Amino acid sequence: MDRCLHKVVCYIFFYTLIAAGVAQASPDSTSLPPHLVKKLNNLRQKDDLEYWIYERMMYVEKDPPARIGFLMHSQQEAWRTYKTYYERLAWFDLLSVQGYYQLQTGNIIASINAYEAALAFYESYPLPDANIIETVLKPLGNNYTRLSDYNTALFIHHKTMALARKVNNNNLIASTYSNMAICAHSQDDLPAATTYCQEGLRFASPQTALYGLLLSTRANILLAQQRYDSAEIICRLALKKLQQHQQEAPALYWHAGALQTAASIAMQMQHYSQAMTYAKQAAQLLQDHFPLTRQREKAKLQVLLGDITLKTGNSKQALRYYHQALQILLPGWQQANDKLVPETAQLYSENTLADALFGKASALAQLHQPQQALQHYISGFWATGKLRKELFYTESKLKEITDNRLRVEAAIKLAYNQWKTTNNRQYLQQLLLITELSRAQVLMDERQSRLAMPGALPANDSLLKQTKHLQQAIVYYQHELLQAKDKKYVTNLLQQAVYDLSLLNKNMQQHSINNPALTEQTLNNIIQHLPARVTVLELIAGADSSFILELTSKGIQSIQVIDSAHPNIPAFIHHWFTNGPTAMMNQPQDFYNDCYKLYHAVFKNQTWNKDRRYILVPDGAFNYLPFDALLTNAAYQNDFSQWPYLYKQATLSQAYSLVTWFQQQTTQYPSTTFTGFFVSKGKNAQQVALDIEAEHEALSKKITGQYYTNTAATWNAFNTISDSTGILHISTHAVSSASDSFPYLQLYDKPFYLFDLRYKHFSPALIVLSACKTADGAPLAGEGLNSISRGFTAAGAGGVISSLWNVNDKTAIALMQCFYEQLPQQADPAIALHTAKQQWLLEEKENATMQLPYYWAGFIYSGHLQKISVPAVRANKRQYWFALLLFIPCAWYFALRRRKKHSESHPAK
Repeated sequence: MDRCLHKVVCYIFFYTLIAAGVAQASPDSTSLPPHLVKKLNNLRQKDDLEYWIYERMMYVEKDPPARIGFLMHSQQEAWRTYKTYYERLAWFDLLSVQGYYQLQTGNIIASINAYEAALAFYESYPLPDANIIETVLKPLGNNYTRLSDYNTALFIHHKTMALARKVNNNNLIASTYSNMAICAHSQDDLPAATTYCQEGLRFASPQTALYGLLLSTRANILLAQQRYDSAEIICRLALKKLQQHQQEAPALYWHAGALQTAASIAMQMQHYSQAMTYAKQAAQLLQDHFPLTRQREKAKLQVLLGDITLKTGNSKQALRYYHQALQILLPGWQQANDKLVPETAQLYSENTLADALFGKASALAQLHQPQQALQHYISGFWATGKLRKELFYTESKLKEITDNRLRVEAAIKLAYNQWKTTNNRQYLQQLLLITELSRAQVLMDERQSRLAMPGALPANDSLLKQTKHLQQAIVYYQHELLQAKDKKYVTNLLQQAVYDLSLLNKNMQQHSINNPALTEQTLNNIIQHLPARVTVLELIAGADSSFILELTSKGIQSIQVIDSAHPNIPAFIHHWFTNGPTAMMNQPQDFYNDCYKLYHAVFKNQTWNKDRRYILVPDGAFNYLPFDALLTNAAYQNDFSQWPYLYKQATLSQAYSLVTWFQQQTTQYPSTTFTGFFVSKGKNAQQVALDIEAEHEALSKKITGQYYTNTAATWNAFNTISDSTGILHISTHAVSSASDSFPYLQLYDKPFYLFDLRYKHFSPALIVLSACKTADGAPLAGEGLNSISRGFTAAGAGGVISSLWNVNDKTAIALMQCFYEQLPQQADPAIALHTAKQQWLLEEKENATMQLPYYWAGFIYSGHLQKISVPAVRANKRQYWFALLLFIPCAWYFALRRRKKHSESHPAK
């Protein structure tokens, strides 16, 4: 990104954050001493802004928790802005100190905002005397690591490393490597974390406390690698080294961190007494040397003490530790009753807060208090939801969901067991809420942000223009990165653009609607608005327990346990479908038996009603299943057309979650127009040419719209699709994320990658992906598959037809023709696709091979159940008149001939 644009972003971000910081700051809780008031007034009268700022900072230093509000009001109370170089330097110091004290008092979001304001201020007008690395960059990067926004953290750390190398400061280089190692470790990238740590040890002097910090970091990485003996040895070396530097303030904090690592190692080695000793030593060290600050670290140690105690079976004491952690993080919530849960409004984006809530939930469950345990689980999921809202990178959001997966499964299992024990439907309501709180959350965030963005600000707003500019730059750099020789240079440009966009995104969020947390009441409202003849089946995949929740407009109807002994679904799909139809053709009975076993394991207790519609919400490996093709009876028949496929008993469609489906169902889509893209093969791509001419010809005769074929079906043409498009049809080659790290649709001149959809907003009522494996992709915990279909859903599509495997070319053309014949006649796309499959199988009844599900079951529909109007081709008036003119002489001619023949056969007498 060019430097000019970067400066504009810095200016916009700096001034917006200053305004936001002032608005959110609370006033000082104590009255100012008279001597300070007098001194500040004198400095104001002398117009000495520089010393007025430093005087305020020195006052706050003595009691940061009580005086942080006073510090945050400094910009608002200043009588003017900076003029001289040293006033600018003082202003920069004020911003960085605001970030420091916000962190010390536990407010990580306010700390990040202040540090980012300091960085934006510095980059808009660099200050040679400012220590930007130590006072801003290092703590800002570490804050992002604490927030779990690891991509942003690594970007800041790389920026810090570049400056450290520029000044050739080995200590700065070593400490930055330490921060990068911690960040990579948090991302579960242990090889990279090990490399960073080794590099840091190479630059650090063995005589320094920094060397001890790097040893402690190395021990933490070894702990994650489950190399406990090695971790214990390295951690002892770290403790010994850090004990030699107790007179240094940073070493005291690092020593507490090393003690925490030692406690975690001992806990994993089941040396619980030693683990408690280390953890208590760390807690005491922080209390002795940081009595008013380091609140977050103190809370984290209380959570660790709770974890250790819980391992020993002392659930009551563990509960007290977790409760103490909450009281540290929520100073306004001082409840003596350790079974109570904080109010939703008191929660904020802090992962230690969520850890404490989940810890309390586990302790309460062991104390046989399931209702309170479930309340804490739900509160923990609400807290992680608030944290996710603060993350910019999708990768960070997805990791947060993955990290909480075991907690989700534990909460669901607890709710289910309580329902079985008590038959209290309240537990089923909580089970559904937990399921939805962990289902398609990132997808929903993406849809809401894109659907809300166009109307959030005026089209000529400078903030919106800068945002669009950066989005375009990011997409451009991602394309360049695929073919660039100097990938490091392009990567740097890309990372800078993404970071700048994340800053602008914070400002844009001020104009967006803050959606409230999902509650049981919200879900009940959605359920009550389900169509009368619709049943929702939520499949919940767990490591050792899986369930199906059945919902109708009357509420939760049942919950069924899925047999854990079912065949391996990915292996089943790979053998019978992914590798083509050969196995199915050669071993039809083996396929039949495997398919029935799978159906029986999943749906053995399910009763299907042909008068109802079924929306399946798959989870985990169930996302790969072609539900239409499952066989419902154990009795094998040689006639494939007589096989008892599930589609013969039920009309099925899919959704990513109940909440996502409801949002799709209640959205108003553009008036229906049709746009079609047909590409036989890419211009320079080594691909087999598809027979798109037949599909194009068939559709263009029935549907009026805008058609792009081959040379006209370009990347630019695709990106200019109007927001008024109602139906978007794409017939081309596709590559999924399951086989390629960059999934794409092939357009004529170049691929349209999944990342090209990242900032695209359009909401067709229906997208038809007549291409291979567009519903397939790498699994995302709680989010379905990372497919092209999911990408279009995130961009705002109401419904998507896509394929699970490589579809047969001729079959796809025939099925699509049947589908578009049915679409205007049926109530919604799901019924149209269902009926199209029936019609096609009836037409191919004499062809036994085509009855096998490989050929017809790959296409699935996910989305709303609204009526779709199809713009049919109409003959124009000229064609009618021309036909009439031809008809009249022809009719006259045949009438004359008939009269003549009649005269010849009946001569006059």
